[in-house]
Amino acid sequence: MNLNSEQKWKKLLLELKDLLVGAAFPFMLQLIFSASVILFASYSDEMGISIAALVFGEVLLIVAYIIFGRQNGVVAYRRTVQNNKKREAGSDDVRAVLHVGEYAVYKGFVIALISCVPFIIFQIINAAAPNKPCEFVLMYAFGWAWFPFELINLSGANISEWLNFVWIVVPVAVHAVAYFLGAGKEKKKQLLVAKAQELKGKRNK
Repeated sequence: MNLNSEQKWKKLLLELKDLLVGAAFPFMLQLIFSASVILFASYSDEMGISIAALVFGEVLLIVAYIIFGRQNGVVAYRRTVQNNKKREAGSDDVRAVLHVGEYAVYKGFVIALISCVPFIIFQIINAAAPNKPCEFVLMYAFGWAWFPFELINLSGANISEWLNFVWIVVPVAVHAVAYFLGAGKEKKKQLLVAKAQELKGKRNK
């Protein structure tokens, strides 16, 4: 597919919009779980209860990323099939012509990474120059990545905040795997549909 400069920019913008849409719900769930279940970990004087609340919140977050990762994979592969049909029919639909929103393995990683960008920004600022506003945001909005090592530090350890970035691996990896599996499931479904339509066509002849 040879694109001119204008088409490349248009494709880039449309793809970015598509990726942001895919990252929107996982990001919102980060905020919801961090401001509710995981935040409860900071209010308990019992370390056991704090750990239980944190683990429960992390599990909920992982499940959410599995669900949305799978759905993003399904939608992406379905769009790939639809765009292929449009191109075969000679459609001038911009998204079909530019292959926008179609399945690609790297998107499983990128979508989840985009959902973590706000956390990355606040964590970099707070790690480089600790301040109360950033700490407040990290605690209330991104507790899924801030609390694990913070709870360990409460027991007397001294773990650097820079290590909080390691928690990004969890949602990114989970979403990527779920994205791949979701697309694989949709691929099998589309093949069955295609075979059924082919069989129906032969019977009608």
